[in-house]
Amino acid sequence: MILDRLRRKYKRWADQARWRRRMRPRPGAAPDMPAAPVSVFIRCWNRPSHLWATLDSFYRNTTTPCRFILIDNASDDPETLRVIEGFRRRGMFEAVFHMPANDPGNQQQIFDQLRPSLGPYLVLADADLTIEAGEPDWLARMLRVMSERPALALLGAALDTSDFVSMEEARRVRPGQPDAALAHIIKANSAERRQPENLRGELINPYPPAGRLLLARTEALDRCGALIGARRLCAAVEAAGYEVGITPRVVHRHLSLLNLFDYPDYDYLQLEHYLGLT
Repeated sequence: MILDRLRRKYKRWADQARWRRRMRPRPGAAPDMPAAPVSVFIRCWNRPSHLWATLDSFYRNTTTPCRFILIDNASDDPETLRVIEGFRRRGMFEAVFHMPANDPGNQQQIFDQLRPSLGPYLVLADADLTIEAGEPDWLARMLRVMSERPALALLGAALDTSDFVSMEEARRVRPGQPDAALAHIIKANSAERRQPENLRGELINPYPPAGRLLLARTEALDRCGALIGARRLCAAVEAAGYEVGITPRVVHRHLSLLNLFDYPDYDYLQLEHYLGLT
């Protein structure tokens, strides 16, 4: 038993040491920045207040040239469609795809359809986040970190942990609910709660980066597929010989951490089906 623990500990240490070596920036190399605008896929399904906040955040805080492409996974809330139309009138979108079903294959379908026009990098995003303002903007910062590291194929953003809801607060808001249900809705067991308190450097690897905001190398998606579900996608990318990481240089808020207040009856069964967990 003790020997097994020591072996696992040594393997984790060796894996981290190898990752750090591969993630060193190329010495003296200028960032290989894309000449064409980067495409940003934004996936949405209902929850109009989260969608509005996400689109407004991207619209206001993105200055790097890019193409916003919205993939609406068959939203049936009329308010969601009104939010989409509002940002369409702003001129935000390169394209909007209204898919016939909330299917995990939708992203791959759009990826395949648009592949000839995609450059070397692609952003995959969910419609439940906001990003901080800054100069250079979030996209330029992520592009610089990735372009200096050829082995890095998936780059996530650090999380604003101030939105974590405690079990005590959840019990106060939803008295009588089973703790298991409350833990589910506040994401009490989510990997993001393991984010280190003191974030240092340009790149960390405490857990697979969340799929809600990912900068990806298109060549890696060609090999692995534009999979839904961060664990599946990260595992496929690593199996193909690439690395994944999170940059503290970009911080985002995860609005679904606040579903307890905003969407207490959110259908997690459909989410688990969508992510391929059931």
